[in-house]
Amino acid sequence: MCLTIPKKVISKEGDFFVLENPKGDRQKAKSIVDLKVGDWCFTQQGVITVKLEKEEVQEILKIFNPGR
Repeated sequence: MCLTIPKKVISKEGDFFVLENPKGDRQKAKSIVDLKVGDWCFTQQGVITVKLEKEEVQEILKIFNPGR
């Protein structure tokens, strides 16, 4: 089983999206879902597989960072 954390779309460079996780780490990935800058997503093996709603992201991040 793989575990991933939400990542925010920072920009688009050609066929790739630049993503940033809550710690500030960045990566480039291709997408199989429709995204725009500012959206949140999950990745799997360098591919964006799921677009997330902001409310979902907030709940997930609470689990990873209880007390915040």
